Amino acid sequence: MYSFWEREEWLKDIDYAILGSGIVGLTCALTLRKKFPKAKIVVFESGYLPAGASSKNAGFACFGSPTELLSDLTKMTEAEVYNLVELRINGLEKLKSICGI
Repeated sequence: MYSFWEREEWLKDIDYAILGSGIVGLTCALTLRKKFPKAKIVVFESGYLPAGASSKNAGFACFGSPTELLSDLTKMTEAEVYNLVELRINGLEKLKSICGI
């Protein structure tokens, strides 16, 4: 049950509701904030802290382990693997800039 204040302030006139405060949910909220600075954006999380993929094996940011990259070389050319690593590094840099790191 929500209090009067929660119903009237947090849950009223929401423009965008984001489900989940993991890496995808918060990136979505930040992107919406940039695009719609006056919008009311609310992020809902079912627990005290995020507990889904962002806190498990899918939420870490990396460009591939050495064994993963060696495995990729058996299926891809060296240039393709290099390009893949470069794309991943650029993605990490973009994520860092969004987060202000």
